[in-house]
Amino acid sequence: MKVFYKNLIKAYTGKCDGLVYYYDPELERILCRRYVKPKATPQNARLAATMKNLKNLNLSEEYITDLKFYAAMARKPGSRLNWQIVFTKLMNALQRTMGVDISTITKGAIYEQNLPCKSVKNAIDAGLLEPILDYQRLNSGM
Repeated sequence: MKVFYKNLIKAYTGKCDGLVYYYDPELERILCRRYVKPKATPQNARLAATMKNLKNLNLSEEYITDLKFYAAMARKPGSRLNWQIVFTKLMNALQRTMGVDISTITKGAIYEQNLPCKSVKNAIDAGLLEPILDYQRLNSGM
């Protein structure tokens, strides 16, 4: 559902009256949807713990910039690829291919074990992400 305001505020997000409001930069519109409370399941709890751990990695601004560049170059028309989605895909691929437990991984362990997720370039070279044009310059560390 499209939401219309007399004075558009692009930063208006959140929950109100059973709806979730958010700004979509591609559509340049504020959208809303009905809020649905997720069911408490063991899978949801595990996912929440994993996502909290990934957030606690405290990625560097340079690494996030590289992820944003990768997302912009890899984005297909109509897709909503952003740096957080790219990072999540990268870490899930790391878990799938190398058996690393991303729910407990730390930045220190990533550098200690020399894991390919420490830079976008290394992740592409290891086959965790699809190659893009000029990816060799995406060499910033976490």
